Amino acid sequence: MSKWYPLDNAAQIFPSLIKKRQTNSFRLSALLKDDVDKESLKQALTKTLERFPTFKVCLKKGIFWFYLNENIYKPTVKKEDAYFCESQNFRRQNFYLFNVQYFGRRLSVEIFHALTDGNGGIEFLKALLYNYLLLKGYTINDEGLILTNSFEQLLDESQDSFAYNYEKKIKKKSQESKAFKITGKFHAHEWTSVIQAIIELDTLKRAAHKYNATITEYISAVILYNVSKTYYYNHKNKKSNLKHPIRLFVPINVRKYFNSTTLRNFVLFLRTTSRFREDVTFEEVLKHIKDTFIEENNEQAMLARIKTNMMLEKNVFVRFMPLFLKSIIIKIVFHFIGTGSNTISFSNIGKVNLPKDMIPHIERFDFANGGSKYAPINVGAIGYENKFTLTFTSRIIERKLQKAIIEHLIKDEVSLVCETNDLEV
Repeated sequence: MSKWYPLDNAAQIFPSLIKKRQTNSFRLSALLKDDVDKESLKQALTKTLERFPTFKVCLKKGIFWFYLNENIYKPTVKKEDAYFCESQNFRRQNFYLFNVQYFGRRLSVEIFHALTDGNGGIEFLKALLYNYLLLKGYTINDEGLILTNSFEQLLDESQDSFAYNYEKKIKKKSQESKAFKITGKFHAHEWTSVIQAIIELDTLKRAAHKYNATITEYISAVILYNVSKTYYYNHKNKKSNLKHPIRLFVPINVRKYFNSTTLRNFVLFLRTTSRFREDVTFEEVLKHIKDTFIEENNEQAMLARIKTNMMLEKNVFVRFMPLFLKSIIIKIVFHFIGTGSNTISFSNIGKVNLPKDMIPHIERFDFANGGSKYAPINVGAIGYENKFTLTFTSRIIERKLQKAIIEHLIKDEVSLVCETNDLEV
């Protein structure tokens, strides 16, 4: 009998929302020191899936909910094409909810968010790289930093940690109002432009410490400040748009707060909501960020977020509604609430720790979310050794925000180099 898993709470909305302009996918990449060998990568992927049963699945429709079922087909590996985080064709990738790609020295995994979040994804990518390097003939001591076949599989790895930590008595978080929207001319053919700032991590740390801030606080403030300067007070904005505050979403990996080792989704969003004066200073924006993080980054606030997230699943009327009706309701609710509450998001995976035997073979890691019609610009970040990669993905042609943020970093003496897939540059 095949193994199956119910979707975790965060994953339940994604299957109903699949469309070209709302892919709900993200990409994790490693830039190796040598070109990727396709045959070794295929073998490494098969080996890695033995240790990650929650990734060896396909999406199925039940009577009441979508669910994940064991996938009996072989996983696929393909050469990377020009399109970034496009809507995934599950049939073309043998019904897996991720696809593994390679191009030159780059090895990438694009993952549909119903499967896991960026933190689960990085554990999968680390194991894939480990098995790939072993197949290439290198001796690697995993040092307990890689989920290998010899590392015991814990029941907690397949757990829905939202449901496990749900507390009925906690007061749920109130629903956010509509947020200010970044607007512009969309790229043709669902193109996503990618601009990356490859940063020397020690210079970024110095800039953040100058303001007595963490890296996440500092970059969040840089983003929010420059959204305000480049878009919010732009004279071309419709007055109706200015009625709404700027809202930055910052996903936080909450596994450490709840002692969870799940490989499925388990992030909660810190929301910074603000209507700044036109002459606001960067220091004032940073103070706002810090105050919000203090207010939101605690267990009680997170439990309230979990309860809010669980409300649809716990509703008896919705729970036993047929799936086709449930999907219609999810689309309607998402259209009126989900698409309107976010201006831009900043996702920082943090620093990737690898065994010392793997470090000489990998130059850097990249992380990015796909853009969408409703939040056309997103920012992702990941650190490795002394490199910190900041990736801007955009569905719109205008890149004044990316330019303003990079210039802000340079002004603060952050050392960086930019790369892009944008052919117009």
